[in-house]
Amino acid sequence: MESITMKSTPKSMIPDVEMVIASVSLVMMAGITAVQVFNRYVLQSSLDWSEELARYLFIWAVYVGCSYATQMDRHLEVTILRSIFKGKFARPLTILASIITVFFCAFSTVLGIKFVIFLAGTGQKTPALEVSAYWVYLCMPVGLGFMGLRTLERLWWLITGKINPAEIEIN
Repeated sequence: MESITMKSTPKSMIPDVEMVIASVSLVMMAGITAVQVFNRYVLQSSLDWSEELARYLFIWAVYVGCSYATQMDRHLEVTILRSIFKGKFARPLTILASIITVFFCAFSTVLGIKFVIFLAGTGQKTPALEVSAYWVYLCMPVGLGFMGLRTLERLWWLITGKINPAEIEIN
């Protein structure tokens, strides 16, 4: 299995909010799923809301976890170009990739906010939980907004030389 390690990464100035949100979502999802399995197979009685809530918690964990993966430099990336052009073009390619990622995150965050506002206006509710549907879709602007901030921070570190893409080792 390949792993990517960096020799030195500066300390982030952004609080680790997304780690808490993603972790709590995953723990709650696992707990709710375990309760649902117990109820279904032992008590022969299924909970109406548990599968829906577990699904929504998983979605939140994924979107917000993307930001945490960016912070920890654990995002999947295509490293072939950086590996081929090691040294000379590694830094410009990494900077270009970060800029593209920031634009994607900004676009997706704005689109997500517009969609959440639209859903809030319609009053649409989830089927089993009967909560406003915008709570489910709020994970997109939150997660990708945080990811954009993390990528901007990493981009700044790249530009200022605090991290060097040539130091990234693929094991």
